[in-house]
Amino acid sequence: MNPGAFCATSGEEMVYLLLLIGLALALLASAKLVQKNREPFDDALRAEVSKPLNRELVILFELQESVEAALAELDEKNQVFQHLVSRLEKQRAAVEHRLQQLERLISRAEAVLKNPVAREAPEGDRYRREQIYRLADQGKDVADMAVELELGRGEVELILGLRK
Repeated sequence: MNPGAFCATSGEEMVYLLLLIGLALALLASAKLVQKNREPFDDALRAEVSKPLNRELVILFELQESVEAALAELDEKNQVFQHLVSRLEKQRAAVEHRLQQLERLISRAEAVLKNPVAREAPEGDRYRREQIYRLADQGKDVADMAVELELGRGEVELILGLRK
């Protein structure tokens, strides 16, 4: 046997052997990839989520989302509540103003009933009538005149009715 021939044959065999090993490794890697790709993504996700720490994190995240949603709903209800309170305050002020007007009218009526001589129009009433007539001539409506002169709407309408 020729020692050089043995080396050449051995070198060629070595190349084939390395080529064969490379092919085997490539086949093994592709088989592993195919096996890994067969495992659904959901299963991998469930496996990760089922770990105790990840499960608690998911629960905490869901809890945070529900708290944020509840806070947003609470903020919206608070805004509606503030609007209703504002409207109620305006209505309360209007009712209070009307009660004051009514109390003034009642006190005037009681004074007239107690003193029959005072039923004649005093100088102040004449001035008030002139103010109402002047405002009516300027085109103001009854409600505006009543507010401006701090009189009841009915009283203003009555005085305007007497003018005609």
